[in-house]
Amino acid sequence: MPSRRRRPTALWLVLIGCSALPACQSLSPPKPSASAARLQGALAVIESPRANPGQIAAAQTEYRRTVDRILPSVLAGTAVPTFALAPPDPPDWRAPDGFASIEPVTRTRVSNPGLHRAGLGAPAVGRIFPGGPNAPRRGYHTPLTAIALPQPSTTRFRLGLADPLHLDSVAVGGKEVPVAMDLDAPLDAARAMGPDIFAGLRYLLRANRFRGQAKITFLQPYDPDKRPLVLVHGLMNSPRVWDRLVRDLLADPIVRDHYQIWYFFYPTAQPVPLSALQLREALDDAVRRHDVRQPMVLIGFSMGGVLSRAQVSALTLADAEQVLPGVSALPDTSPARRALVFEPRRDVSRLIFLFTPHRGSRLATWSPALAVARLIRLPDWVRTELTDALDTLLGQPVESLPTSINGLSTNSPFLLALDRTTPTVPTHSIIGNRGRRGSLLTSSDGVVPYTSAHLASADSELIVPTGHSGVDHALTVREIERILTENLESCRDARAAVRAPTALGCGHAEASQEPAAPIR
Repeated sequence: MPSRRRRPTALWLVLIGCSALPACQSLSPPKPSASAARLQGALAVIESPRANPGQIAAAQTEYRRTVDRILPSVLAGTAVPTFALAPPDPPDWRAPDGFASIEPVTRTRVSNPGLHRAGLGAPAVGRIFPGGPNAPRRGYHTPLTAIALPQPSTTRFRLGLADPLHLDSVAVGGKEVPVAMDLDAPLDAARAMGPDIFAGLRYLLRANRFRGQAKITFLQPYDPDKRPLVLVHGLMNSPRVWDRLVRDLLADPIVRDHYQIWYFFYPTAQPVPLSALQLREALDDAVRRHDVRQPMVLIGFSMGGVLSRAQVSALTLADAEQVLPGVSALPDTSPARRALVFEPRRDVSRLIFLFTPHRGSRLATWSPALAVARLIRLPDWVRTELTDALDTLLGQPVESLPTSINGLSTNSPFLLALDRTTPTVPTHSIIGNRGRRGSLLTSSDGVVPYTSAHLASADSELIVPTGHSGVDHALTVREIERILTENLESCRDARAAVRAPTALGCGHAEASQEPAAPIR
């Protein structure tokens, strides 16, 4: 397993010489500005071996405030001759012209201490726009840390933009000093520009208004060295349901260093098999565009778990006939047929089910749920495809079309067919229990009963004392972190033993003879 990259050597060894700048060619150097003097004073305290923690913390605060003040003018090129930008040294330092905007973080919000690191520099958020077909609609928001250090024998400062995810520390006066980090700020910016809290309900009832196609969206620009962690939301949800869970997972250095977050966003009104087909096609597209070599881990919440299970299962044409009699008469290119006949993916290493109704929920046949189902307006392409397919099979026009709510009933033919299959990769179940009286077999999370969420073939099962919305419960987070670490270890062992990768669920990309490396 690759170890975390850490380059503590100072950036300033590779900076351009002062002699290249016109301002440095005068007979006498300019006097230090007030900002430069404040920075020099703060650095003197930070590098002093006699400074106590309180003095260092105060000096770091003064340093950050000063860098915050000068950053806009340095980026605009108006701070010369006292301050100038340093050239980037990838991957630890970033070029300013690679961002559409760079905003200093003037207010710190701590959702999880693991997302922050005290140290030298001023955290900022860099926006990359546009970012490609798998980028958020308004671009990526990435963490940066602005650091200004003096150029030897001058009164000038060079300011660089560090990548705090790759650079842990810098050398200041012969002392290793941590680089400040704030990961909450870019997550806040991305959340503010993402789907609003009512998007899930809106796209349930009016799926025909869903903007664009169901797609995979990356939280950060694609990293070929990290495994995709694909999050698939459930009924009446959007990617916003993952906000707190993602923050908690990224606070874990092992998860942060080895996984990248992918979201699947789709209108949840559609019949379950068609949404599973869209997930399959969206994953295929992302893998093809980025030449993904790392195996994926899927996390499916509620109905999203059913969609995810379909990615690592197989339904034959005979199985499909039991779901939709006469489906074999449809052409191979028909979405209805492709949604019911499929092979398991070979690029998924593990699957985590969160509160998943493998055998449906009685709430789907509850009168209010049926009333909601009648209000749903399916996307035009779904209405056209289903109408044409069912007209062909039944030989007469259909009066109503199936929706996701119908597909989550306890007698759903698709769920029954899928439940007869065994996933081809290791799976893990996290199941909610509201704590009502009775045995485990009669328990429920309020939406999904234990008897529906339980999967006999699962490699592990954890009961969490929570309702159906407990995706960010502390025990849920801890279990997901454990599973993700286990996934790394099993793939490492597979490489060391040069075994068939699929036997341990490590995907085709893990067939390697590289020696095993410790997980950090």
